[in-house]
Amino acid sequence: MSYLVLARKYRPQNFDELQGQEHITKILKQAIEGNRIAHAFLFCGPRGIGKTSCARILAKSLNCQNGPTLKPCGSCVACQEITKGNSFDVIEIDGASNRGIDEIRTLRENVKFAPTYGRYKIYIVDEVHMLTTEAFNALLKTLEEPPAHVIFIFATTEAHKVPSTILSRCQRFDFKRISLQTISANLKAISHQEGVKIDDEALFAIAKAAGGSMRDALGILDQLSALGGQGVAAADVFSMLGMVEMEWLFALTDALVDKNCPQAMSVLNGIIEAGKDLKQLGKDLTEHFRHMMIAKIGGPQLNNLIDYPKAVKERLASQAQRISIGAILKVIELLIEAQETARVMETIRMPLELAFAKITLSQPSSAPAVPAVTMKPAAVVGLSLSAIQQQWNALTHEVSRRKMSLATYLQEASAYAFKEGQLTIGFLKEHHFAKESLEVKDNLTLVENVFSEKLGHPVRIILKIIDESLPKQAQPVVQDALEMFGGKVIKEWHNE
Repeated sequence: MSYLVLARKYRPQNFDELQGQEHITKILKQAIEGNRIAHAFLFCGPRGIGKTSCARILAKSLNCQNGPTLKPCGSCVACQEITKGNSFDVIEIDGASNRGIDEIRTLRENVKFAPTYGRYKIYIVDEVHMLTTEAFNALLKTLEEPPAHVIFIFATTEAHKVPSTILSRCQRFDFKRISLQTISANLKAISHQEGVKIDDEALFAIAKAAGGSMRDALGILDQLSALGGQGVAAADVFSMLGMVEMEWLFALTDALVDKNCPQAMSVLNGIIEAGKDLKQLGKDLTEHFRHMMIAKIGGPQLNNLIDYPKAVKERLASQAQRISIGAILKVIELLIEAQETARVMETIRMPLELAFAKITLSQPSSAPAVPAVTMKPAAVVGLSLSAIQQQWNALTHEVSRRKMSLATYLQEASAYAFKEGQLTIGFLKEHHFAKESLEVKDNLTLVENVFSEKLGHPVRIILKIIDESLPKQAQPVVQDALEMFGGKVIKEWHNE
């Protein structure tokens, strides 16, 4: 007998075996028990997560000689033929290769005939979004008023491409990516049955690489099963898939956090010499800093947002303690920028090296120091909100000379109120990120010092989200020109 790949050998045969989609199987079970079966279903979601398997299970549940039943017997003629894919009553159609109007016309003619021996004639149409507009239109009437013995089950990875006229006539079920824990547990059970020796770290690496797809995970395990006698380690998974090991990521992050550019370059070169995929490195490193951001923001409360074992989460949390949230955000920004640049340059090594240099060699703390200004609670004589608004561009320009990113954030805001030495700077809701970035202690202190020095008076700053619009007061000479010629400001540029 020819070898049967694991994805087919361990394909779920009933609702209880379909893992990771309990929110769907629960509803389908209740529908079967209550004899409330719709005439059309739409199964949506990424590839390899059980859409077609669920369609076959539903078909067996309805056409099994013991059915309708929640647990098909698997031994009757109907169950066996559905499992093998050669049932006359359950017709599987590939929407990608049978997408024209002629194929749908043939389907419309065939639905008139009663099932051979089952209760229903069931049509499973995979990748239904590939049908042409004409084919969808031809299907519409049949879908609206099908014969009582006909059930349609549509599956698609791109539900947004299915016309609304079709969507409105189907019961829609959204399948989700399967969790790493569920995939790992299933792989462990299958490995045990197959006699494949594999450690937990390797199982986790396979689950991570599969991206939520059980079929992809089983495909990877299939490739590695040849090493079963010797045992499969995480290094084998990383080597076969060109993945970047977790230790590489921690070592590279340590170098970036320590602002050790030579060390970062050395680690990068080691990754290259090990034959790893640099594009994957860019994605993995960005995700690593994303995990640090989550750990920094929420701590243990947001642990469920990080798909890693407990030990790895603890290492991430520890590493995150050594870097500020602002620095983490900046690193993520630079890594994304490097990946965008790589698309143009068709190489990612140099964009990554440039990003590492920017991360490790930038020294915002070494910028020209601004003399600290003693803040006084008393009112500031001779300074008004209007005066500050008129000098806004000059103020943000001075900030840009110390730290450009802060000036960029300030350009999204405006002087909103001023009283007793306290300046309120207003942001619209859509610019909340700029506000939060400026609220970092060092950033806010720098802005306060620059404003105080430029205005000649001590100023305390409060950042606030406001609902109303933020008109910016033009300088008097500009305002006179606008009024004289009835013009409007298109773009502002300040240069002292």
